[in-house]
Amino acid sequence: MGFLGKLFGEKKEKKKKDDFANLKIASIDRLTADAVKVTFDVPGENKMDFSFLPGQYINLNVELEGKEYRRSYSICSGLDEPLAIGVKEVDGGVVSTWLNRDAKEGDEIKVTFPMGNFTISKLDGQYLAFAAGSGITPLLSIAKFFGKAQDSKLVLYYGNKNDDSIMFYDELEALRDDNVDTRHILSRQEKEGFLHGRLVKDKINELIKSDLDLLKSKGFYLCGPEEMILSASEALKTFGVPEEKIHYELFTTPTLMKSKKQESVAQFEGLSKVTVILDDEEEHFDLETDGVSILEEAESYGIDAPFSCRGGVCCTCKAKVLKGAAKMDKNFSLTDEEIEEGFILTCQAHPNSEEIIVSYDE
Repeated sequence: MGFLGKLFGEKKEKKKKDDFANLKIASIDRLTADAVKVTFDVPGENKMDFSFLPGQYINLNVELEGKEYRRSYSICSGLDEPLAIGVKEVDGGVVSTWLNRDAKEGDEIKVTFPMGNFTISKLDGQYLAFAAGSGITPLLSIAKFFGKAQDSKLVLYYGNKNDDSIMFYDELEALRDDNVDTRHILSRQEKEGFLHGRLVKDKINELIKSDLDLLKSKGFYLCGPEEMILSASEALKTFGVPEEKIHYELFTTPTLMKSKKQESVAQFEGLSKVTVILDDEEEHFDLETDGVSILEEAESYGIDAPFSCRGGVCCTCKAKVLKGAAKMDKNFSLTDEEIEEGFILTCQAHPNSEEIIVSYDE
């Protein structure tokens, strides 16, 4: 699923969010026994296309054994560094396993231009972050941004099983200064210089109580397994942190967290006339309001609409309602502002009016 546009100026050319470019792998560096850093070679003509905001992600479109897979991976690079992602091998994960075991320098992959809302609007004080496992990836990019800022600070709690499982340890240590304070916490190993425990609600309560100044942070950023995000969010709310100050990034469709609340609206029932706009071309079809999602029906008509997770998490399928209304089953990534502007997640959206026009080009 950016807010730093004002800091970096307006883009000269508007990006379409599912535009791909073919990028070659420049290098693959082993981080841990089950994680790698994959760096891409971005050609000069695509440099602007792949400019990104700290915390954003890219989608990889990988074909393996005749089948196409799309996966989202967060960018770990600093703004002045080559485009790179961190990939932890997942049990049964086709793409993550390939990137960890079989991919090699020179392999070419279709890669989307960067996207996502898990970023920071401005740096004007202290910020607090909790990460676990591969959830460090977008926060490393954000930490590198703090490393070059003045009058701002990031306190980062990073949880892992043991010191051998810490991704980007050397890079995090290199950032350790007045602006970035990384506090490692290990759940299955006790070691001098490291905190001990799991990032669950009670432990997070304990960490905050030991340093109440953390509650003065301007923003709170969470990334990692769903259980950790839920625990940290609940702990922060217990201390009175407003929900709008808590930002999180999910890597999988959640099973415990509740979808963001949606305003109740009158329900339209029946057949809706749907127009989908993609790359300035229109496709028309009828769709029952209680039928499949707009994305799924669009695909059945041969529309190559953008998607990745299909679970309301990654924001890749985001489109804007230009006319009519839609309702979503789940939303874990769109901001309140985006919803007010008419954006929907088409993988979760159904028509809620007699006619609806949806554009992926906005």
